[in-house]
Amino acid sequence: MNKNLKDYYFEPSDIIVFPVIDWHYRFQRPQHISTQLAIHGHRVFYLRTYFSEGTQSTVQLLRDDLPIFDVQLGLPVHKNVVADQLDQESQRILEDQFDFLRQHFNLSKAICFVDLPFWAPLVLEFQTLFGWKIVYNAMDQLSGFSNVTSQMLEPEADLIRKSDLILATSHLLYHEKIQLNPNCLLVPNGTDFDHFNYSPNVLPEELMGVSKPIIGYYGALSDWLDTDLIQNLASTRPNWNFVLIGRIESADVSLLKEMSNVFFLGEKSYELLPGYLQHFDTCIIPFKKIKLTEATNPVKLFEFLSAGKSVVATDLDELRYYQKYVRLASSLDDWLQAIELALKDYSPIQVKRRLAFARQNTWDERILLIEDAIQAISQEQTLVSEPFPLILPKENLTSSRLLTHHNGANYWWMVYEKDAIIYKQTSFDLAEREARFLSRLESNYFPKPIDVRSEGNTSVITFQKIQAQNLKTALSEINSSVETLHDFIQHCLTILVDLKEKGITHRNICRDTILVKDGKPILLDFNWAISEQEPYFSPSGLGGYERPPDGHFSDVYSMGKLLEYVNRQHHRVFDWVISLMVEKDRWMRITDLMVLKALFETALTITLEDYEALGN
Repeated sequence: MNKNLKDYYFEPSDIIVFPVIDWHYRFQRPQHISTQLAIHGHRVFYLRTYFSEGTQSTVQLLRDDLPIFDVQLGLPVHKNVVADQLDQESQRILEDQFDFLRQHFNLSKAICFVDLPFWAPLVLEFQTLFGWKIVYNAMDQLSGFSNVTSQMLEPEADLIRKSDLILATSHLLYHEKIQLNPNCLLVPNGTDFDHFNYSPNVLPEELMGVSKPIIGYYGALSDWLDTDLIQNLASTRPNWNFVLIGRIESADVSLLKEMSNVFFLGEKSYELLPGYLQHFDTCIIPFKKIKLTEATNPVKLFEFLSAGKSVVATDLDELRYYQKYVRLASSLDDWLQAIELALKDYSPIQVKRRLAFARQNTWDERILLIEDAIQAISQEQTLVSEPFPLILPKENLTSSRLLTHHNGANYWWMVYEKDAIIYKQTSFDLAEREARFLSRLESNYFPKPIDVRSEGNTSVITFQKIQAQNLKTALSEINSSVETLHDFIQHCLTILVDLKEKGITHRNICRDTILVKDGKPILLDFNWAISEQEPYFSPSGLGGYERPPDGHFSDVYSMGKLLEYVNRQHHRVFDWVISLMVEKDRWMRITDLMVLKALFETALTITLEDYEALGN
């Protein structure tokens, strides 16, 4: 394989999804996360939950615009992923098929996203054989499903302990899983805000004969749906009409089907759901209060709020975290009263609050958390054994990494901290190159070197430690107002303009290499800079994290990705300008920094007018 360690460390990992539902079953968390990962540059291989008869696999592209592949594996014997265990012979057959996939698609660095313990023996073997990382996506309290067997669940504890990362959807699951694995991250469900936030021109035909008010629900019609509650509500309020969307699975709806004010519309595609949602007068989440639902973080809550709808739900512990935006009810009287209030709860202020909350809980937001986490595990620091002598005791060593192997030589860096001083030790003259670069650069956005020296085949540069916030901590402050956000973006663009005037391209501007002080960015990872006159970092092939899809390093693209992270869809006009910086087609990408600065000035005016119109 003709890839150096630069490619290994900085190219996005391939994602292999070992799912609990098939891609075309119902578009929800697994598909949203997979889509977002593909948008962020990962190839995604999404397995099916059933096996074809035989020992061959087939792969086909699921989407023309994104690298998401449908993978059908084969087994000669029937296996049910929610009821059976993966025996050794079946595991061996599947491993053989993955050998083919690895060779055919050049799968070298991969992350296994596992939604179900059924897959545990297979992914744990891949972890051992290939060093593939494991992310266990704990979406539900699996033992609460009526069709899940204890036999299938047996490997779950071992899978959790050995996973590199756990993603928990709810607080209950988070507190449960973190007892087994400290590397656990709470990532609730989210919403595709723009998908659900629109007003369709055409009323769906099935709703034309349904009079107002309409109390709506969509999702699984399974045994955790409280059909008795819906029946009692419909009986007590015959003038209310209840619309239920979704395929009937294990729910007992026999009595509901006899009621004239309860309407079953069947399963609707993800694309059509917003057209129905917009005509609901209020939305309900009428779950039974059971072990399964107490661990559930309902994705529909965020989607309902994206349409500005009022919501009434069963009083579940998880939903109490969102009780500013959803009315919770237990008894029939609670429900009746809550729905009465919800039907009237459409003041501009309340709708605005719901929409603002939904905008802060999009899948775009969630994927930033996930990307940060998987970047940490996939670009895991390589601890140094004896690359060269330690200049300070090992307890002062904060990080180290083998950067690349070039012309028979290993390139390392090692970072130490002592008495507010940062020491950076590198192979050969890399630190000297950094010092030369920084000494020539008059700026207030790079740290200033204190000293540089050479020791044998290494060089060391020292800096005064900067007292500033990391970008993640500073985000809330940056987004406290549109003016503050705009000023930060302008500071970032000013850095690019200044570097451009000096003939320098900084090809590793990303959220991990930024500190924020007094609202202004400080670039820490200066060693990735290159100059038209001199390559400050060597070897020339190394470096660059935020690399556009066309493979051409670009400081504008790097900064665009950073601003995309900072803005987080708070202001759509800014998003539009940022999109011009990160356009996939480099011939379409705007690279003139003065044009970008002018566009941001215009965007600020538009955004402020928009905010004034909303009464801010």
